[in-house]
Amino acid sequence: MTTEATDVIEQPSTSMSWGEVAVRIANHIASEGFGRGDLAALRRMDPESPDAAAFWRLTARYDVLRGAESERRWGLVLHGIALMTRTGGEDASGRSAHVRGMSVGRMLFSGGDADRTSAFYSESRFNRLLTARGSMLRTLLARMFRMMAAADVRFDWYQMSQLILREGESAERVRRSIARDYYWAENRANR
Repeated sequence: MTTEATDVIEQPSTSMSWGEVAVRIANHIASEGFGRGDLAALRRMDPESPDAAAFWRLTARYDVLRGAESERRWGLVLHGIALMTRTGGEDASGRSAHVRGMSVGRMLFSGGDADRTSAFYSESRFNRLLTARGSMLRTLLARMFRMMAAADVRFDWYQMSQLILREGESAERVRRSIARDYYWAENRANR
């Protein structure tokens, strides 16, 4: 059953939202018990056609798949989380791609540097990302995840998963929230 008529895929049968499931998956992937081979497979996986055994195990464990479109969207979520998960760190929270409350827009602007005066993720790239839909959005997001991972930047996967897993007005609200945070960070940097 969906929470809104514009949702693409049904909410999970548990009491958790998709965003909460994505956060749980991010923390699971960062845990000591998650194999490095599985992490590498998720990083190499084509999110448009997910084929890694780790993908199938995780999506079965969290009961998230609801058809081919759902596979592509969750493929991108798991691929992005895997790319942005640190391989070193003291504990799972230090390795996790998810940092609660770290706005996607703010992190795209700052790149994790609070003293940054120009955008880490350029405004032209940012605008292309926000206006893209469908397979183009998935392509641009996969590139952005690699860029963020290379700079060791992490953000709130609850928010990012909402952008990937929803469409229509629900996804537009997430886009507006990300844009507000990006330009808020720009404004703060220009002061």
